[in-house]
Amino acid sequence: MTAFVDARPAAGLWRLGDAELLGELQDAEVVLRQAYARVLGLVAEADARGVAERVGYPNLAELLRGVLCVSKKEARQRIAHAGVPVAVPLEPEQLSVINRVLRELPPHVDQTERGHAVEVLAAAAQTLDASNLVPLGREIVNRLDPDGALPSEDELAHPRREFRYDTRRDGSVRFHGCLDAETGALLGAILSPLAKPHDAHDTRSLPERQGDAFAELLETSTTPTEGGERPHIAVTVPLTTLQTGLGTTELAPSAIRRLACDAKVLPAVLGSNSEPLDIGRISYTVPPSIRRALTIRDRHCAFPGCTRRPSTCHAHHITHWANGGDTALSNLVLLCGMHHRLIHHSGWTVRITNGRPEFTPPNWLRRRTGRPAHR
Repeated sequence: MTAFVDARPAAGLWRLGDAELLGELQDAEVVLRQAYARVLGLVAEADARGVAERVGYPNLAELLRGVLCVSKKEARQRIAHAGVPVAVPLEPEQLSVINRVLRELPPHVDQTERGHAVEVLAAAAQTLDASNLVPLGREIVNRLDPDGALPSEDELAHPRREFRYDTRRDGSVRFHGCLDAETGALLGAILSPLAKPHDAHDTRSLPERQGDAFAELLETSTTPTEGGERPHIAVTVPLTTLQTGLGTTELAPSAIRRLACDAKVLPAVLGSNSEPLDIGRISYTVPPSIRRALTIRDRHCAFPGCTRRPSTCHAHHITHWANGGDTALSNLVLLCGMHHRLIHHSGWTVRITNGRPEFTPPNWLRRRTGRPAHR
């Protein structure tokens, strides 16, 4: 095995023909899987002997971290994979699928059936990657346990729900978690209609559409109050930055201009140390009466082909109010979150012609597709 890894074609890899290169790649993958299987065999033996405690480690995972210099996650994964009784070398993700199937099987499934399930999955793994192995694993679980495991009364009373998130340096948020089956079904039912493509020209992937749907859900949800107000984003920005889109702020100036299109504005005069010297009266950039008239005129997101309902849309100032644009129907258009971002951060433009919004694509798109202005 070491000899294979150390071997190099005398003429160099770049001299290999395509068939030779692919052959070398396949051979290397075989060796890689054999080496991983060897590692798992050694891990299983170390576990059976209780080596970790004898040499001063609290458990096997800490032993692997110390001896192999792998992460805690990797150490735990190798221990789990070492417990999967496969007869052929597989790659780690395939082993994870098989391990997950074994964990999902209920206690009443005997060892013979479990062993047969592993054999079927291991055989399929010779021609299927991990992602394509998942449906087969799900089918095996459904056949061996058609009724599924019923939740206990305690699980029903105290469902397991977790949600973790952290804010990165650029202000974006990364999150992960898990929901119980009932809440998961509810989430899917809510997100599914919001995540549908807007039109035939919607090129967003499913994860992107679901991300936008989740954002829309947050924007339109009925939220609890805190301090007498619903949760909101407060941004302090100089008027000149809002007008020009230039400057340094917590959020990108262009993003602040978009948020300020349809928001509450509180004028304030700050001193040299940013202390408030004078506070004006908070007001909506688009009063409710004009918002109602805008809804009657546009009925939904006005972007061509989009029918997002008015309650999910923003009132966009065509000429920004910070630059003197009027808060009037002749200067407003109803846009969903995705198309509001498109108008602010791309070459698309909009104007009111004969009382109706007219959208013009950027030059490069017009040249490529011949798309004219849309009303």
